[in-house]
Amino acid sequence: MIQNYLKIALRNLLRNKVYSFINIAGLSVGMAVAMLIFLFVSHEVSFDKFHVNGDRIYKVLSEVKYGDQVVNITALTQKLAPAVKENNAEVLDFVRTKGTGSVVLKNPQNPDQKFKEEGFIFADASFFSVFSFKLKEGNAKTILQNPFSLIISEKAAKKYFGNENAIGKTLLCDAKYLYTITGIMENVPSNSSMSQDFVTSLETYPKLGVEQKKTWEQAGAFETFLLLNSEQSAAKVTKGIVKTVKKTGVFDEKATFILNQFSSQHLGGGFTGNLNARYVYIFAGIALLILFLALFNYMSLTTARATTRAKEVGIRKVVGAGRSGLIQQFYIESILICSLAFGLAFLMIELLLQPFYDLLGVQIDASFLSNPLFLLVIAGLFLFSAFVAGSYPALLLSRFIPIEVIKGKFTSGQGGASVRKGITVFQFTVSVVLIVCAIVCQKQLNYMKNKDLGFTKDQVLVVSVDNSMAKNYLNLKNDIKQMTGVKAVCSVINPLFKGCNAWFTNSIKSKKEVVLFYIGTEDTFFKTVDLQWAIPPTNSGNLGKKVFVNEVAAKQLELGKNPIGQFMNLANSKREVAGVLKNFHFDQLQSEIGPLMINVYGENSTDWATEGGGETSLYIRLESNAAITEKVANIKYLYEKYQAEKPFDYYFLDEAFNETFTTEMRLSQMFSLFTGFAIFIACMGLFGLVAFAAETRTKEIGIRKVLGASVSNIVTLLSKDFVKLILISMIIAFPIAWWAMDKWLQVFAYRIAINWSVFAIAGFCTMLIALLTVSYQAIKAAVANPVKSLRTE
Repeated sequence: MIQNYLKIALRNLLRNKVYSFINIAGLSVGMAVAMLIFLFVSHEVSFDKFHVNGDRIYKVLSEVKYGDQVVNITALTQKLAPAVKENNAEVLDFVRTKGTGSVVLKNPQNPDQKFKEEGFIFADASFFSVFSFKLKEGNAKTILQNPFSLIISEKAAKKYFGNENAIGKTLLCDAKYLYTITGIMENVPSNSSMSQDFVTSLETYPKLGVEQKKTWEQAGAFETFLLLNSEQSAAKVTKGIVKTVKKTGVFDEKATFILNQFSSQHLGGGFTGNLNARYVYIFAGIALLILFLALFNYMSLTTARATTRAKEVGIRKVVGAGRSGLIQQFYIESILICSLAFGLAFLMIELLLQPFYDLLGVQIDASFLSNPLFLLVIAGLFLFSAFVAGSYPALLLSRFIPIEVIKGKFTSGQGGASVRKGITVFQFTVSVVLIVCAIVCQKQLNYMKNKDLGFTKDQVLVVSVDNSMAKNYLNLKNDIKQMTGVKAVCSVINPLFKGCNAWFTNSIKSKKEVVLFYIGTEDTFFKTVDLQWAIPPTNSGNLGKKVFVNEVAAKQLELGKNPIGQFMNLANSKREVAGVLKNFHFDQLQSEIGPLMINVYGENSTDWATEGGGETSLYIRLESNAAITEKVANIKYLYEKYQAEKPFDYYFLDEAFNETFTTEMRLSQMFSLFTGFAIFIACMGLFGLVAFAAETRTKEIGIRKVLGASVSNIVTLLSKDFVKLILISMIIAFPIAWWAMDKWLQVFAYRIAINWSVFAIAGFCTMLIALLTVSYQAIKAAVANPVKSLRTE
C-alpha cells in the first residue's frame, strides 16, 4: 500500500512540475534558513554545558554603589576565595584566574618565530579539576602546582613545535619569562565562554615583578569561581560571603556580592543581563516564522489544487478507501516532498555555512554538527515540518463527500479558500514586519555612524605600546612627527572606545560621591583629535600635570560657573581643574555621555608608563591626503627599530568606533537577509496561487476577451483580490513592527524616531514586489489566445 502511495506521489510531482518546484524550493529555503539559525541557537544554548560540574560552579561578582552610580566588579582580590572556602562548608573548591590581555610568545629554539597571543591566563592548580577542559597529556592535579609551569592547547603545540612532543619544552614570554610546558590540553570547544590556549600557574603571577606583586597583595584583579556541593547552596554561600567580609575586614563591607551560575552566564545573569538571550530568542523566532512561511506555502498550494484531486478522492472512497487511509496517503506525499526539500536544504547549508559564520562573527566547531542537541533539533525540525505541512491538506482532502464530488457539486470554495487568504495575509504580514525592522535597524545604524561625536575620529592611527617602549618613546615620537603627512602624535591611557577605568571622588559642595571615567594623555591630545572647549584653560601653553573635565563631570562635581583653579581630591591628593571640555562621546553610543576626567601628564618618556591605569596607545593624526598604506609601513619600520620583541599592532580610531556597534551591524544584516528569504518564500506562494487562479479561470478569461475585455481589465481582475490581501497584511504589520522596533530602540541613549516614511517605504516595496509577482502570471493569462481556451470546452 505504501509503495502504491509513493508511486502516486511521484506521479503527481512529475505531472505538476511548476507547483512541485514551488513547493520544494520554498520548503528547502525555509528549512535551510531554519537549520542555520537553529545551529547558531543550539550552539548558544549549549555554552559551558560540557562542564561536568557546570551547574555547581558559580562566579563571584560584586557591586558597589558610589553616589548615583553602581560600579560592577568582576575581578576580586585573590584573598576572597580561600577565605570563603574556609568559612563555608558548602564550598568544595575554588578557582581564581587572571587574563593578561596579550603576550608575545616564542620558541627559544626558533627565536625568529614569534606570535602575539590573547588566550594566556593564570589559574589555580584546581583549574582542570573544577572545569572539564580535557587534558591530552599531564596530571590534572599536579600540572599547575609549580610556578612558570604551562599547559598549552593542541593547536598551540602544533603552532610552536610542529609534530614534536612539546612536554618539557619551553616558551619565552615577552622576552623575559621562561615557561616550561607540563601539559597538553584539547582545543577549547567553540561553545566555551573561556577561550584560553595557554594556562600557567597562578603562583607565577606575583613572581613577575613589583607591580604584579603589589596587585597580588592589594588589588582586586582575579576572577573567582566557587564549586559548591549543590545548586541549592548558592543562597546560603552568598550570605556566607557577606559574613566573611565582615569577619575578615579586608574587603569593602558596602559591596553587594552575587553568585552567577557559570553554565547559565552566557545567556543571562551577572552584569550583562539577558542581552545574548534576547538576540538568541529573536533569531529563533524568526527561524520559526520563515519555516512556517514555507510550510504554509505548501499547505496553501495543495489545498488550492484540491479540485483537481477531488475525483481521485471520491473514487477511492467509493471503492472502499477509508479516511485514515487517505490521510496516510497525503502524509506520505508530504513526507516525500519534505525529504526532497530536506536534502536540497543540506546542499544549501554546505554553501552558506561559512558566509553565515562570517555574518554572525562566530566560528562553530565542525564537531558540534554531530552534537546530540543539534541532531535532536534537526530531527525535530524534519518531523515537525512533515507533520505540519501534511496536516491540513490531509484532513481537508480526506473529508470530501464522494457522491457530491462525483456529481460535480464540489467547488473550489470547499478547498479552504478562506484559509489560503489567511495564509497569504500571514506571509505578507511577516514580510512587511521584517522589512520595517530592516529599515529601522539600518536607519539607526546610519544615525550612529554619522553622529557628531564631538571630535575628529578620521585619519587617526592608533598603535598599541607598553612599558617596554618607555625608554625609547621620545625617540619614536620625534621620528614619527618628522614624517611628512603626520599632523600630531601623543600617548593615551585608556584610548577612546576601548573602555575606561574609573576614579572615585566627591563633589565640591555637597560631598556627593562621584565616579569619573579616566583618560591619561599629553597636552597635544586635544589638538590631535580636535576636542572643543566649553571653558578653555587660561594658560594654554602649559597644560601638564593638570586635570580637565567634561561638562557632565563639571556639573556632578558642582564646580559652578568658574571651575578653573578649583581643586578636586583624587587618591588622597588634590588636583587642579584647568579647563572644561564640551561633552564628547568617548564610549559606545548605547550609553549616555558619562562624567570624564582627562589627566594630562608632562611630556616625559616615563610618565605615561608610570601613570598606569589602563591600556596605552599612540595616537598619530595623519593628513587627509596622506597615503595610508605607505604611512603605516613607515611607522611600522620605526616602531620595530625601537621595539623588536613586540609585534606592531595598530588600528584606526574610526574602526574602533564602528566596533562599538558591531552587534547592531550584524543584526541589521541578519534582518536584511531574513527579509529577503521571507519575501522570496511569500512571492513564490503568491506566484503559485495566481497561476492556479489563472488556470481555473481560463474559460472565464477567454469569454471576457471575446466580449472585448482588454489586457489591463484581465490583469486587474486577477490582481485585485491579492492586492486587497496585501493591504490587509500591511494594516496588521505596521503596528506590530512599530511596537517591536520602538522597544528595541529603547536600548540606545541616542536613537532615531520612527516616522511615517519607514512605513511608506516598506509598504511601497511590498506592494511593488507583490504586483510584479502577480502581474507576470496575470499578463500571461491575459494575452493568451481565447480561441484555444474556449476550443477545449
